[in-house]
Amino acid sequence: MSKTTRRISVAVMTVSLAATTAFGVIKANSVYDDSNIGISSVLDRYVESVQLDTTEDTISAKTEEQTTTETADKKNSKKTTKKDKTVSAQAEEVTCKYPQFQDRCLTTVSDSVNIRATASEDGELVGTLAANGIALVKEKGDTWTKIASGNCEGYIKNDYLVFGDDAGAYAEEHCSKLATITTETLNVREQADGDSDCVTQIPGGQTYEVLSQSDGWTQLQIDDSVSGYVSSDYVEISYNTVKAVTVEEAEAARIAAEEEAKRKQEEAEAERQRQQQAAQNSSSGDGQSSDNGSSSSSQTTEAPSTEAPATEAPTTEAPSTPDPVPSSGSTGVDLANYALQFVGNPYVYGGTSLTNGADCSGFTLSVYAHFGISLPHSATAQSYYGTEVSLSELEPGDLLFYGSEGDIGHVAIYTGGGMVVHASTEATGIKTSVYNYRTPVKAVRLLGQ
Repeated sequence: MSKTTRRISVAVMTVSLAATTAFGVIKANSVYDDSNIGISSVLDRYVESVQLDTTEDTISAKTEEQTTTETADKKNSKKTTKKDKTVSAQAEEVTCKYPQFQDRCLTTVSDSVNIRATASEDGELVGTLAANGIALVKEKGDTWTKIASGNCEGYIKNDYLVFGDDAGAYAEEHCSKLATITTETLNVREQADGDSDCVTQIPGGQTYEVLSQSDGWTQLQIDDSVSGYVSSDYVEISYNTVKAVTVEEAEAARIAAEEEAKRKQEEAEAERQRQQQAAQNSSSGDGQSSDNGSSSSSQTTEAPSTEAPATEAPTTEAPSTPDPVPSSGSTGVDLANYALQFVGNPYVYGGTSLTNGADCSGFTLSVYAHFGISLPHSATAQSYYGTEVSLSELEPGDLLFYGSEGDIGHVAIYTGGGMVVHASTEATGIKTSVYNYRTPVKAVRLLGQ
């Protein structure tokens, strides 16, 4: 029997009992029968039972309602927590203004800072990180930070570093920018205008120095003789930072610089002796000519000519150049491989040092000098040396020239596989590029295979 049915039964029985009491005739000497008392007692207990059930139902309903409310609160709490975490993650993502410097640090020194093997000034020196040097933060402490950069890992004092977005803000003010081309081929225009003349085309994946950015255009330094504008939609901008140098790498560079300085000194001495010998030969020849001249002058009575000197038009032919003499057994592949070891070294206008800095023709001059071939310090002058070859017949070691006919402004060394190595710009230094990053105007060969 359900609880509702029991309540109805109790009501009916109560009404019936009340009717019997009201209309039944009971005599004064009558005695109540035990059965009537029993029924009344049972009825009372039954009513109490129903009331208790009703109370329990009410309590149960309230408990169920409270449980449902608590469950809903927990669900809402979980949703709120999850939402809060999502909002927090989004906020963190928004606050990361410079993603390139997330979990990284940047040096704030003007020269370089030491990297130690342990977090102590007495720790072994394992490398150095120059100005605008970037490193991965492996463990940041209160005073020292463990970093990794290049082939070096160690500790740098926090006094010389900035981190995360602070590093990005520092780079914005102190570092030059680089642009990497993100499309297959990109037009470089003379002005920041789609209708401007196309200076050249550059291939995807190459990186160039950024000169300026404005109104959807980025001005790039293509090499040391050409700059132009490209659409900002097709470049990815980064900051020009440097990596650490290990003690071993620094020592190898020092030895290479000393060897280069010694070679240059020997070349200068050889040139001095050659010029001295040439002067002696010239002086000896002039003396003999003078004697002969005095003898013939006593016999010659011809009057000096009064004819006007010839006015021959200036020649446009290339200047005559001596045939270079390569060192025995060297090949163009040897030369190309030698040149590639200087990738990453600096560009210095007017320089000829393969380690401390060179410009484009200074770089080729010094590389070829190592193989016994003397070249002038001029891209235009170098283009007249060797044997001209077709761009379809390029071999490692060939010189490639860029610019326009009669106005060559840049030179590079072909290394094979469609690539060149050259001293490009101050921002990028000595680097490799695809040979047609600009359209070459000439190629010459000075060293065979």
